[in-house]
Amino acid sequence: MVSLSFSPKISSKNLLIAPVFFHKKKLTGIGVKGIDALIEERVKEKDFSGHEGETLARFPERSGMPSEIVFVSLGNGEKLTHAKVLSSLAKALRVAQHHKKQAISIFVPKQMNQFGQAIGETLEMTNYQPAKFKTGKEKSSLAKHAIKTCVLITRDKKLRESVKKGQTIGDTTNDVRDWVNAPPNVATPEFMEEKVREIGKQNGYKVTVLKKKELEKLGMGLLLAVNRGSAKEARLLIYEYRPAGSEKIQPIVLVGKGIIFDSGGYNLKPSGYIENMHLDMAGAAAVAGMGQLLTKLKIKHPVIGVMPITENCIDATATKPSEIVISYSGKTVEITNTDAEGRLVLADAIAYAVKQYKPRYVIDIATLTGACMVALGEQFAGVLGNDRELIKSLKKSGRATDDLLWELPLHPAFSKAMKGEISDLQNSEPGRYAGASKGAAFIKEFIGKAKWAHLDIAGPAYTTMPKAYEQKRATGFGLRLFAHFLEHLK
Repeated sequence: MVSLSFSPKISSKNLLIAPVFFHKKKLTGIGVKGIDALIEERVKEKDFSGHEGETLARFPERSGMPSEIVFVSLGNGEKLTHAKVLSSLAKALRVAQHHKKQAISIFVPKQMNQFGQAIGETLEMTNYQPAKFKTGKEKSSLAKHAIKTCVLITRDKKLRESVKKGQTIGDTTNDVRDWVNAPPNVATPEFMEEKVREIGKQNGYKVTVLKKKELEKLGMGLLLAVNRGSAKEARLLIYEYRPAGSEKIQPIVLVGKGIIFDSGGYNLKPSGYIENMHLDMAGAAAVAGMGQLLTKLKIKHPVIGVMPITENCIDATATKPSEIVISYSGKTVEITNTDAEGRLVLADAIAYAVKQYKPRYVIDIATLTGACMVALGEQFAGVLGNDRELIKSLKKSGRATDDLLWELPLHPAFSKAMKGEISDLQNSEPGRYAGASKGAAFIKEFIGKAKWAHLDIAGPAYTTMPKAYEQKRATGFGLRLFAHFLEHLK
């Protein structure tokens, strides 16, 4: 975590990040005469247009001033949002990292005082380094680009708490990224179990771990069917967060898909698609990460985190296409495609959670379908469900945190398409269209009367086109969205 301090004065030692505002061709500087003169001069010379996120590095040779200043425009100061601060400030931090400046200062103008959380999140998320397995000179070289200390130039004493909160959220997002980026020989089912147990111990949660014998007794045929080709046991990991005074409140259940590695099973994934399939546990990682934050954020609602964990591998005992399996709910499912495994493990986990915890809401999060990625790309996750207010609240939290959601249809025709010919359901159907909606329609069959939303994060969970505060690979998508949703839930 970046070491943070606060000061009312600008230091001449650190690289200074100076946010400016530009509206209707009018520049608003930071209110420090010499520094403002530098940027005003560049605007007159048309070296700086002031569009949102634009940066300009200057190296003034004047006594009493920072030797290096990075100006960054946040556009119209009256229309600032959390997402705009994240993105614009991250671009300035990238300039500091490029110049290997490990000690920086950030001037915080009054327009940014209400966005302390965004400042803290950006510091941590922009500073993340995914290359954890580098050694030698390359590792040392990468370390030189990390920001180690930051001084916030401000007189607002309230800012300290919100920035620290943002750092906590950003740091936890980085933990989620680490787990998703880790190869499957590191982030094993045992690894995830250990993490959840550790989170439970640190926060005083009740943790339940159901393994093969317990899963067989419960009749979780779908989760076990996916697990059959793996040498490692499946697990259903559960933590229970129940704050004081919430005994009579229905819990929020978060269910995260935890496929440690997805080979596709007998419907084997081809080259070009299989190499990154350690990412298929991003949903479970987000739910586990939320477990780290609940106590720290003092969430008032009880929250149950449920994570079905398994590999989807191939051996002589692996589930074959055309097999019919009995689910925890009792419904029979024909396995028409072993690569449509995520909906299977979610179905058993959700049906169990609904029966066991009688939740107010069930929200599942999963890297479920390539179809969703084709439809929405890497910037948006798909959201589907059976409750308008829940979907509306989740979309609002998505806009607030920049974990963006786009609603997809859940039409009765899609449920009809998932009906089996010789069984209650089939886990995939041969049509090419509306794959994300049909995947959600399958899960819907196991919801019962619970209010439910499904987040298909196949696109934004693991990116090739990172936002300013992201890096290629895992993004930690969903964690900040959940934090905002739970904090603002009435």
